[in-house]
Amino acid sequence: MATIRKRTLPSGKVVWLAGYTDGGGARRFKQFPTKREADTFLTRARSEVAAGNHVPDRAASTVDQGYALLISALEIDKAAGATLHNYRVYYRGHVQPFLGSRLLPKVHPADVGDWLEKLRAEGRTDDTCRRARIVLGAIFDEAIRRRLAYSNPVRSLRSRRRTRRAEIRDAEERVRIPERDAVRAMLAAAADFDALFLIARARTAAGLQTIDVRRTSAQHPISALRAFRAEHPEAETEAFRPPPWLRPMLATMALAGLRIGEARGLGWHRVRAEHLEVREAVDRYNVREAVKTVAGLRSIPIGPQLAAILANWQAVSGRTDGLVFPSETGTPLGYPNIVNRQIAPLQVALGIVSADGSPRWTAHSFRHFAVSLWIDEGANIKQVAEWAGHESPEFTQRVYGHLFNSGRTDRRAATAGELSVLGDAQPATPTQHENDNEVVSATPVMA
Repeated sequence: MATIRKRTLPSGKVVWLAGYTDGGGARRFKQFPTKREADTFLTRARSEVAAGNHVPDRAASTVDQGYALLISALEIDKAAGATLHNYRVYYRGHVQPFLGSRLLPKVHPADVGDWLEKLRAEGRTDDTCRRARIVLGAIFDEAIRRRLAYSNPVRSLRSRRRTRRAEIRDAEERVRIPERDAVRAMLAAAADFDALFLIARARTAAGLQTIDVRRTSAQHPISALRAFRAEHPEAETEAFRPPPWLRPMLATMALAGLRIGEARGLGWHRVRAEHLEVREAVDRYNVREAVKTVAGLRSIPIGPQLAAILANWQAVSGRTDGLVFPSETGTPLGYPNIVNRQIAPLQVALGIVSADGSPRWTAHSFRHFAVSLWIDEGANIKQVAEWAGHESPEFTQRVYGHLFNSGRTDRRAATAGELSVLGDAQPATPTQHENDNEVVSATPVMA
């Protein structure tokens, strides 16, 4: 039975006390300064009780408590370390300061919209807002599962119609894809592992600008770098020598579309003559385990060029099992080593830099490049989604839809894409892993 009665507090203040029975049969009370507010609350509470989705304020949990339950559930489910890390970072940095103390049932879609607008007003990027929104949505999903909430305001939030200027800005900020000439140059330079690239850069208002790049023999790297520094006493200098594994790894990411973690976790027993099997990946903590999603379990067709590059790399490395790209101790290569000590100086040495002097492309850019090759050579959206390990073709369409065109399919598309980058069957340098165009017949994993 719902009631409203007038009550005078010891201080002399007059309030209105709303009383009702919740879904569990317990009697609940809440006071309001006006009768209208009490009546509005009772109308909503009775409706929620009747629908079976009422959570009394005293029994409600906060967003902070919901987050703790979500992390606990993810740990029990043995979620990937990188997933847990991302949830913690985005919650603590972008959700908790604004909504952490709010009661879950009291967070409405309008509150979520106001929160997202505050994030953007404080300079968060659209990608950061999207990821923070995913975390908040996951918190409410877990709360609903535990009957701490009965609706998810993140899912209920209606998107505002975008202005034409916003649509134009989005179109201009589509995924950036390396040019074929740039990838071709990087693959060729990465094969030149008998060379030593000496780089001199100076700090300016526009960033760290390259003032000199010199290729020399790698026979005497210390003396060469010392002489180079003497020529540029005011500049920041470094020496870069491509390791033998760099070109095969870049080729694998650029032609088979592997994520960098998947390339680091690729084993020789997953390499076949006409395809790669993706089953494992290495996370940010250098732990090799199964890929994070079912869609990540896939087979990717490869053409004869990439197959030859991998076969000849296997012959040079002398390995028939274990990781395709291991460290000197046989463990997975570290992410900072690949990105900061290899891919970045390689681009600087080739002049592939932005206006501020930073490298233009990230490790993930090579994956975008592979997808663009498949699309350009005629693979359909379902094939691309499967090869790339996307959750659905809808995601592929949203990210790469502007690239699609009709054409060839299957391994023919992969082969044509490789040929467009590497050209006819010719080695990049005389010392390039023997000869990439001659598949080593004594390689059992390629049979």
